[in-house]
Amino acid sequence: MLIIANSPQKMQKAYFDVAYVIDDSKIAGKIHSKIVQKLQLAREIKNYHNPVYGLKNLVQDLVDQKKVLLLVDLDMPHLNGTDLLEVLSKMRVDSQQLSVYIISSTLGEHLHKEILYNRFVRRHLTKPLKKEELVVHQLKLLYKRNVQRKVG
Repeated sequence: MLIIANSPQKMQKAYFDVAYVIDDSKIAGKIHSKIVQKLQLAREIKNYHNPVYGLKNLVQDLVDQKKVLLLVDLDMPHLNGTDLLEVLSKMRVDSQQLSVYIISSTLGEHLHKEILYNRFVRRHLTKPLKKEELVVHQLKLLYKRNVQRKVG
């Protein structure tokens, strides 16, 4: 596991308390962690190559009421992304607390209804992740939430 903590100045700007990158590819995990760090999306970044360990810590952060960003690969040994999402879906977690981005090189083959209609999944992105894709989608979500707050 690799943990990256952002500086105190960046911590104030971050939208998420913690970002999880769960991918059995060490190279992809490192690249995706760096993108999240550069975009200042989270105060802390946790990178796991073993999805079982990642899920265990992710669940604890959700129980602790942390706002979590999850970038997860679908095709992994021991526990695949679909099974991981199934576990998370059984938890009593608000959909505003957890934002999941599916990152996979073979998206078309794995998009089952459980993934397509999962309340936490924000978007499906292909590997390798490009910084611009994540930025554009995050900006759209932030705008939508700000508009909802002003209306509500």
